[in-house]
Amino acid sequence: MRLQGKTALITGGAKGIGKGIATRFIEEGADVIIVDMDRVNGEETANELGQGGGSIQFVELDVCNEDRVETFMKALPKLKLDILVNNVGWTGLRTPIDQMDLNDWRRILDINLTSLFLMCKHAVPLLKSSQPSSIVNLASVNAHTMVPALGAYSASKGGVLAITKQLAVELAPEGIRVNSVSPSITFREGTLRRNSASALSDKSLDCYPLGRFSTARDVANAVLFLGSEEAGFITGQDLLIDGGMTSQSVSAMVRDDLRAGWKSGMYKLEAEPEVES
Repeated sequence: MRLQGKTALITGGAKGIGKGIATRFIEEGADVIIVDMDRVNGEETANELGQGGGSIQFVELDVCNEDRVETFMKALPKLKLDILVNNVGWTGLRTPIDQMDLNDWRRILDINLTSLFLMCKHAVPLLKSSQPSSIVNLASVNAHTMVPALGAYSASKGGVLAITKQLAVELAPEGIRVNSVSPSITFREGTLRRNSASALSDKSLDCYPLGRFSTARDVANAVLFLGSEEAGFITGQDLLIDGGMTSQSVSAMVRDDLRAGWKSGMYKLEAEPEVES
């Protein structure tokens, strides 16, 4: 098992992608600590995964509060820390920049970026004593390609990419690797197929060359790889988990419409005018 004897701390681990990461880590032999503000789901996840024989504990923690993060970390010295996964995140309401309230902007950046800073700041001393160790941050496909009305979210995830590279350079001499993953639309369970009932249209699904949206397990597998020593010579990198979405041109998504328009004569090539020399 790839993480046998390792201790991993996962923020936002109560449900969704965080729960998926915790599940994969336990399957690979890690001792897992999940922190979250969601006590109900956090305790339920810890009980569920613990019943399978995994070593897991849940701690209710506001990762945006430095005093609480520092107190929490100081209570961990008896437990070595090998892997930190900064998973917690929030999209916020879809709001154009010129209509966004400053408090909403700050809240999104606090949850997605400041929490990462605080967790790394106070976890690094523990990670240094457990080298080789690693940090895996959750960025987003929205740090690479933009959609309207998600300015604060995209900005915060772009910041995650930057701080990941910064930490990779700073912490490499300490034996700590730092990487990130950038998921696209991710479903908690199963795979959405084209014939599934969904508010998401086939045209949305056409954005993904692999023909489906990602699952929490897809993301968890990438985090597992980067967190393990299999990625022992990889640091400062971002791994896109997007089914090829960011590699595909817009024309590929509307190719049927383009073909139909071309055949109907909607699009015509006009001869270039001759230029006298």
